[in-house]
Order: sequence, then C-alpha cells, then structure tokens
Amino acid sequence: KVEQATKTTQEECGAAEEGSEYLEKVRDLLQGMKRCPGLSGAVFEIPHFKSVAKVLSVDITKDTDEELDAKLTAACKKGLPEETRNDTRAASQGELRQRLVANLPETNEEDMPMYGI
Repeated sequence: KVEQATKTTQEECGAAEEGSEYLEKVRDLLQGMKRCPGLSGAVFEIPHFKSVAKVLSVDITKDTDEELDAKLTAACKKGLPEETRNDTRAASQGELRQRLVANLPETNEEDMPMYGI
C-alpha cells in the first residue's frame, strides 16, 4: 500500500519531490519495522479534517503549550457525540503546515487565523 501511495503521489504531484522523499522514508521505516520483533503490528492513522473549531480565548504569548493544546482540543470536541470525542483532537501545526490532514480545505475561509497544537 505504501509503495502504491508513493507511486501515485509521484505521478500526481510531479514536482512535489519533498512529499515523495517523505513517503520513501516512511516506506523504509515500515520495512525496517518488519524486522524488529514486536513492532510489526504498529498502527498508523491519518488525521482527517472534520470542521473548524472556533477558539476565542487563546493567547499564544501567555498560554503555555499545554494550555493551548487543551483549549484547541476542547474546542474540537465541543458539540461532538460522546462516542467520537476520544478520537478527536486538534491538528498539530506541523500537520497543518505540511498538509498531512486528509480533506483539509485548500484555503482558510474563516475570519481568523488557523492554529494547531
């Protein structure tokens, strides 16, 4: 599956060599894990965009990282059914910056900047 994803990404993105190199590294990591006892059953999950959570009480100059994470994740969970809350979290800045979140909108249509944990 990883090899097919790498090939598809290379075909579709052409110039996106960085993404292809990243997928090659992931493939190499997974191949190495096959040789390590106890690591063959690792599960990797791709985060999926569900909705924009509005958080109005964040101060990135005063809040600690832990406080920011808690506020953003709480906003993401707000209004969700109980059975889906444990599997929900705010996307990380790295995931947003590198566009590693499935179904992430191409542009931010909101009236505020997008932050991640």
